[in-house]
Amino acid sequence: MALAISVLDLALSACFTLIVAAQWLARRRLHQLFWASALLVWTLAVAAETAAAAQGAWSPLTYRVYYACGALMVAAWLGAGSLFLAASPRLARANAFLVAALSLAGVLAMAAFPVDPSLLGRTDALGFVEVKVFPIVPVRLLVILANVLGTLTFVGSALFSLWRLRDRVFSRARTGGILLIALGGMTAAAAHSLGVLGGPGLFRISELAAILLIFTGYALSGRRLPVQAVATSMKIA
Repeated sequence: MALAISVLDLALSACFTLIVAAQWLARRRLHQLFWASALLVWTLAVAAETAAAAQGAWSPLTYRVYYACGALMVAAWLGAGSLFLAASPRLARANAFLVAALSLAGVLAMAAFPVDPSLLGRTDALGFVEVKVFPIVPVRLLVILANVLGTLTFVGSALFSLWRLRDRVFSRARTGGILLIALGGMTAAAAHSLGVLGGPGLFRISELAAILLIFTGYALSGRRLPVQAVATSMKIA
C-alpha cells in the first residue's frame, strides 16, 4: 500500500513539476519559479519515500532528503510563490530571502546531525518513522518556523486575493478549480506542519490528496485564467 501510494504521488508530482517548470522557462515570472521550486522539492521528498518503500526501510540518506525537502521546504516555498502574486515586490522578496535562509540553515543542520539507523526501523503501518530522529533544536525548530511562515503566507495570500476578487464572476468550472487549488495548497501546508508537530503517520495520504486537489483544480480552471484569478488560486500559469 505504501509503495503504491508513493508511486502514484511521484508520477503526479513529477508531471506537475515539469509543467510548471516549462511555464517558468517560457515566461520567467518569479511566482512560477518559486512554485516550480516548491513542486520540485515536493517531488524529491516523494522520491525518497518511494525509495524507502521499495527497499522496505529508510536509510539515513533517504530520510534526510525526505525531511529536508518535504518537512522543511514545501510549505515555505509554496507560500513564497503565493506572496509574489498577492503582496508588494519588496515584501515578497524579503520573505523569499527569509525562506531561503531558513531552508539553507535547516539543510545544513540536518546534514551535520548524525542519524541513528536503528531509529529508522521503527515505522508505522504506512512505513513512516514513528520516533523523532532529529532534535528539536536546531533541526525541528527550523522546520516548525518554515512551516508556520509558509502556512501564514499561503493562507494570507489566498484570503487577500479572495477579498480582492469578491465582485468578479467566473464560470463554475473555473471557480471550482480555483477552490480546489487553494484547498490543495492548504492541505499540503497543514500536512507538513502537523507531521512535524505530531508525527508523519498520515503524511503520505494527505500529500497524495493535496497533489490530486491541486492538479485537478489546475485542469478545471484552465491555463488562461484572468490575472486576478491567478492570485486567488495560487496558480502558476
